Amino acid sequence: MDDLELALPTGTLIAGDAATVFADARPCLDGLPRGSFPVRAAADGLEVLLADAAPTTWTRRLTRPTPSGYAALLDARALAEYTDLGDEPVDEFELLIEQLAAREATVLRDVLGARTGAGECVLELGLDDAGNPCRLAVRWKR
Repeated sequence: MDDLELALPTGTLIAGDAATVFADARPCLDGLPRGSFPVRAAADGLEVLLADAAPTTWTRRLTRPTPSGYAALLDARALAEYTDLGDEPVDEFELLIEQLAAREATVLRDVLGARTGAGECVLELGLDDAGNPCRLAVRWKR
């Protein structure tokens, strides 16, 4: 598996189906730590390591449909690269899908894409003892 990282320069996350996230992009979670964070991929989802601390509590933040079978995560700033592509950046989606055809997950132009094989993905936030975000999990809901 590739070494995966999610860049969060603004700490504001956009998540959704890779086929529509560019057209329907709305921040879904803000106030996350800023920086680039390692990502672990598993059969049931992805986990972004925002800090070294282990989560003591998890909160479900949202559930998003993924009818294409692919999910995408990106920082709000990364979306600026796609603003000139119109409402449906088909070429970018097709390029991301080509990359995912050979892997379970990859990063393309600051977009973390993953093959879910599922109809929904659930976004969960793990908090440490002090209530600070330390994990971000995206789980595939079959």
